[in-house]
Amino acid sequence: MLMNRVTRGRAGPKLVFAAGLLLASLSSQAATGKAAVAPELPAETLGVTVLAPSQTERVYVADIAINHIQDGRIRVWDPRSGKLLGMISAGYVGNFTLSANGEELYLATTHLSRGSRGERTDVLEVHDTSTLGFKHEILLPPKRAQALSYRGLVRTTANGRFVLVQNATPATSISVVDLVQRKTVNEVQTPGCWGLLPSAGHASRFAMLCGDGKVATVTLDEAGQVIDRQATEKLFDADADAWFHHAEQLGDRYWFVSFKGMLTELDLGGPVAVVKSTRSLVNAQQKAAGWRPGGYQLFSIDPAGRYLVIGMHDKGTEGSHKRPAKQLWTFDLSTGQRVAAVPGHQTASLTLSRNGRRLQALDGETGAMRVWQWSGAGKLKPMATVKLAGETSLLLESHD
Repeated sequence: MLMNRVTRGRAGPKLVFAAGLLLASLSSQAATGKAAVAPELPAETLGVTVLAPSQTERVYVADIAINHIQDGRIRVWDPRSGKLLGMISAGYVGNFTLSANGEELYLATTHLSRGSRGERTDVLEVHDTSTLGFKHEILLPPKRAQALSYRGLVRTTANGRFVLVQNATPATSISVVDLVQRKTVNEVQTPGCWGLLPSAGHASRFAMLCGDGKVATVTLDEAGQVIDRQATEKLFDADADAWFHHAEQLGDRYWFVSFKGMLTELDLGGPVAVVKSTRSLVNAQQKAAGWRPGGYQLFSIDPAGRYLVIGMHDKGTEGSHKRPAKQLWTFDLSTGQRVAAVPGHQTASLTLSRNGRRLQALDGETGAMRVWQWSGAGKLKPMATVKLAGETSLLLESHD
């Protein structure tokens, strides 16, 4: 009956022929008692590969993945081709830093025993940057700052022995992690102060910005214990014109930018911070138009200390300090003059490569990463664009 109905339908003779072959095959299998068996697939094995030694051009992009925040990522991109090279699981709001030689990545993160609930465990994970593989972990006090990605939340000391981790309960303190002993050796109480600004000229000294407008400096001994603590006079007014937490470092020189566009250079090499220079990045006309800095990782300084690139927006007001850039301005630090202004591409975070050859930026609206060839004085030549470098990416660091 089935064959008759199919024959009279629209399927025509081809379907009748196919059905006949199927019935013949089933009849043959029924007669032999055997069904056709597909060949067995080869066994899969897991392994670890190594990034090519020539693959020194890399950009690490932190993504807290806010829609599934317990499962953050650090994606590693080839800035020249825009190719994804690999990924590191970052746990719950993980923050990271690189060792001075770039061979290791230190990730401070949190894991909950039931994924989104349960017992909390804070750890400092050590990863090999040649394989992106996990090496070992060190337990942290369960109080590290679970905050958006900023450079100053995890840093190494100049001697490379200690990793400093920002805590918040919300009381602020710093965990001092000894990489040699593989344990946390101290918790430095830092009431009213936030962020990590390591000295380059002292083995284990770091500074912090404080809410009262001062800069505090803490000096550690070889065992990670505090041997000196000092603070400056008031350097800024957090109510009138606060400083962004992001800072740029060259040796012991650090640069800070205020919400209204004041640039301040500090020397953090000594037991107390010293102001080296202060200047405005906006003139009277630009100030009248409301031009202000904005973003998260909002400015960068080239390795030679000659140029500063910063994201700026017009019609700025109180509260607009996280607004993505309408323009990217470049300043010659030797003269204080603006030498270029180019479209901002909604940049919220940017950094120059360590070799000074590239400018890399994250689009605060679309999540794209743009890479330009940098040749100084604000000249930008497009190299690559990644349409989506992450879901909620606000920090990027260059390997080279």
